[in-house]
Amino acid sequence: MNEIKAFNPAIQIAKSSRSPMERAALALDAPRYNIFCATYASMRVIDDFVDDEFLALPNREIARENAIKTVTHWRDIAIAALVDGTLPPTTDPFHTTHAALAATSNIAVINPEPWENLSAAMVRDVVETPMHTWTDFLAYAEGATAAPAAVFIEILALRKQDGRLESTLPSPSVELIRNSAILLYLVHIMRDLEKDAKKGPHLLTLPDEIFAPLGLTPSTFAMSASANLAIVDQVRKSIAEYASNFLMPALGELNALDEMLMPSEADILRGLCVPYIEKYESFATNI
Repeated sequence: MNEIKAFNPAIQIAKSSRSPMERAALALDAPRYNIFCATYASMRVIDDFVDDEFLALPNREIARENAIKTVTHWRDIAIAALVDGTLPPTTDPFHTTHAALAATSNIAVINPEPWENLSAAMVRDVVETPMHTWTDFLAYAEGATAAPAAVFIEILALRKQDGRLESTLPSPSVELIRNSAILLYLVHIMRDLEKDAKKGPHLLTLPDEIFAPLGLTPSTFAMSASANLAIVDQVRKSIAEYASNFLMPALGELNALDEMLMPSEADILRGLCVPYIEKYESFATNI
């Protein structure tokens, strides 16, 4: 497949997502934008598979084993494509996004660890691992949100070295953006709390300990959220209180990345993060 054409399906997936991350990536040069779309689309398709295909099933138990195999197969083929440029067979359900990763491997070196982390989070979803505490939430967020964020800042830091683009960051990107990613994820959860509750408890990626003081479980909260906005505000307030633990570390990360990135790249990152931080501050002061 022509290298430029290989990116097209991934570009379409990224654009159709209407993601703030995709809008921020539009400010990148063409090669890095293509790389962003390839990596984002690769992660998006497996997340959509788990949320929209598997978790939407009324009887998930009979499909669980195959869903786990789908996630692990996705991980293995995606990493092979990203690292070695290995093209999957056209019969592979994720062929087009894997092909975009293979095209990426020809022009850039990207750390495959985020794909390992995301697959672990997706398996947790498929297995429906209980999320009892905030510690459980953090274990999930390492893959579900810190992984895509780490790839994004790695792409920002790509520079031409020995014929391919390579990151100039001084340490693994996930270590540099973790708190910001988790804060933004919590803001996303707060923003969409009522909407997600209407779709069912399986979309409430929150620990039991946030509902227990209210005499609720994720299931009873999901059933009552539409009719009881005061309960929604109480849960949102508890999330905002927990999220406060990540605000100052997140601001510290952004300040540090200002020194590691070119000014235009740091502006892209701040343009993505600052609206979420402002939204957090609005939630924290108005609830």
